[in-house]
Amino acid sequence: MNIYTSKSIKHKAQEIIKKNQTNNVSIICNNLSILRLESNLGNVNGFLQYFEEEDEYIIHINENASYRNFVIAHELGHYFLHKKLNSFKLSNCSVLLEEKLEQQANIFASELLVTDKMILDANINFNEYTLNEIASHFRVPSFVIKHKIEQLKFSSSRVFNIYDNKLIAQF
Repeated sequence: MNIYTSKSIKHKAQEIIKKNQTNNVSIICNNLSILRLESNLGNVNGFLQYFEEEDEYIIHINENASYRNFVIAHELGHYFLHKKLNSFKLSNCSVLLEEKLEQQANIFASELLVTDKMILDANINFNEYTLNEIASHFRVPSFVIKHKIEQLKFSSSRVFNIYDNKLIAQF
């Protein structure tokens, strides 16, 4: 089993974007011949299914999911990071391991959907907007923007702090 850091997951997402020349999850799925099916999955937002006989992957998406592209990107995270793992066996072994795999898929989805370049190109004055407003701009859950801000703290000269749900950039 591979050990992934946030940095290695970010590099994997960048590699996928470069290879596909896009971060559009529908195009990436099409390029990989991964089918997407929407249905009522109850409390589950989505899951990745593998059919060994056909060597085919399907991403199931809850028709009621709030952030459809995030769900697809999250499942692509499992595809690129964990597809050789049997998640059903793993979920019976360790709750902590299962949480770690979910966290890694969330990081992958965050890095795939909102690249550093997208944040810089948006030229957002972080002092004026809340996390939710910035997330709305990028059409992602607010925890994606929070992750990106945390990640950018370590890779730029800017220091971001969050006060009253506002991002304060310091130089």
